[in-house]
Amino acid sequence: MTDRVGIFGGRFDPIHIGHLIVAQDVAERLGLDKVVFLVSYRPPHKATFTPFKHRFKMVQIATMSNPLFEASDFEKQLNLVKSYTVEVIKEMSKTVLKGKSLFFLMGTDQFLSMETGWYRPELLFDMAKVVVLRRPCPPHVRPTMSKFAERAIFVNQRQIELSSTEIRQRVRDGLPIKYLVPEGVEHYIHRNGLYSGRKML
Repeated sequence: MTDRVGIFGGRFDPIHIGHLIVAQDVAERLGLDKVVFLVSYRPPHKATFTPFKHRFKMVQIATMSNPLFEASDFEKQLNLVKSYTVEVIKEMSKTVLKGKSLFFLMGTDQFLSMETGWYRPELLFDMAKVVVLRRPCPPHVRPTMSKFAERAIFVNQRQIELSSTEIRQRVRDGLPIKYLVPEGVEHYIHRNGLYSGRKML
């Protein structure tokens, strides 16, 4: 029975090996039975993003070989006007993940923005254990300064200098993305003309 479930939310535009490595690390350190990659449907703070069907398919391709990982289109099923994290996790805890012990994974930047940029962030701590993937920060920026610090679990993150933004730019510039994303994702991006300026279907 799966009891301890990590929820790793994001645009995944595209998903890359850094996402997969971090998820595997956290699953091992916290003894998670599963990590659900929750693909955002309508990110409230992002105006432009690749259509959901492409982002979700890439996550499916990237996670299919790991029995610990699962791709989720739950946000699309909810079809909210804006996919606020608190609302999505609340619905997940009542339906598809009912009775599970939830661990919500987030980066340091996301954690530091919770106080000012998130919708009702305090409720998230009532529904899940919030796991902050800690990375080096400037001396004047410390996650432990957040008012939510005492309620969070901090896990040191492996340093992987890679981002979805960089991958999109490399595709636009005609540079290779081999080894930066899973091979299946690389083929999917090129086959569907993602990020290259070609019209997406």
